[in-house]
Amino acid sequence: MKESSRVKYYLENRGFFAHCALIMLALASVFRVIGCWGIWRDRVECIMLLVLPVCCCVLMALCILLLGRKGFFLSFIPVLLGVVFFVYKSLYFDNWVQTVLFILLYLVIAVVYTATVCGWIHTKWLLPPLFGLPFLYHIIMVDIPALSNTTVPVTLADGMKEMSILGMLLALFCVSMGLKKRDGSRPRKREEPAPAEVPAPAPAPAPAPEEPAAPEKPQTPVFSDEPYTPVLTLNPEPWNAESENTEEPEEGSDE
Repeated sequence: MKESSRVKYYLENRGFFAHCALIMLALASVFRVIGCWGIWRDRVECIMLLVLPVCCCVLMALCILLLGRKGFFLSFIPVLLGVVFFVYKSLYFDNWVQTVLFILLYLVIAVVYTATVCGWIHTKWLLPPLFGLPFLYHIIMVDIPALSNTTVPVTLADGMKEMSILGMLLALFCVSMGLKKRDGSRPRKREEPAPAEVPAPAPAPAPAPEEPAAPEKPQTPVFSDEPYTPVLTLNPEPWNAESENTEEPEEGSDE
């Protein structure tokens, strides 16, 4: 299948369905430890009925918290491990027809979930029925008859085991409901805005022709090295030094 035809699913780790799934996974782990602690017959049964389902819940919780926004396709790993747990558990059914049917159902869940989160199936709406219908089957066909049977009461260990299975199924149902699809296998690059065009500067106006400057009036210097030019006065008579020394004769003097 071409890479361009695949889609990418993610889970908002702060969303409602993610919170519900985390709560259900935590409760399922606690119920499994309470129901199975100390009652296994051998080491294989301890690993398959106690360690494996608890590891599945922890891995799925880590996928939701750490890989919800990117890389959630890796959540198929805890789902496949959970399928191994359910297949091993179905081997203890009394009816072999029921065992075969449940094994086929678990294999279908593994294939459909893996194909969905890896992007090969373009819709998520195949997953909610795969987890919701087994949940309803356990409630209607297993739990209600067991609780209504007064001859053989349900023990604490059996009740905790059943609650653990219901918690895991409900957690996977919440995960399938909370899946969101992002088109493309790679996130789109953020488009940067194109730089704004800078307008070209307008041409400067041509300088106006300069008017000829008026000739400056010559100023008479106060101190100059040029020879002194005498200035004409109003007395037209020339100056004579001898006339100033001539004294008029006094009246009554003899000539």
